[in-house]
Amino acid sequence: MAFTEQNMKEQEQVFLAIKDEFSRLNAQLDGMRKEAGLSAEDLKKSLEEKRSPDLEKALSQAREEASRAGQARAAQAAPAQSAGKSAGRSRPGAVKI
Repeated sequence: MAFTEQNMKEQEQVFLAIKDEFSRLNAQLDGMRKEAGLSAEDLKKSLEEKRSPDLEKALSQAREEASRAGQARAAQAAPAQSAGKSAGRSRPGAVKI
């Protein structure tokens, strides 16, 4: 399936929707954090301290899987490399018909 301009527009719409949702959630988190009297660093430290070894292992596996999926997607999106020469003149003075 070829990548089309329509695909690009659809992806941009999804991206903008996700961006708006993250913005809304970040604002909500900031409000909750202020109510609790925590700074961003305090919240981060608190969350890191509560992680169990099992959770750390699961997070590590999820990161690796996401990395592999991203690399596979990038390879899929990259233009195919042909083994031969690029289209053009095969020898000096030759003209394509």
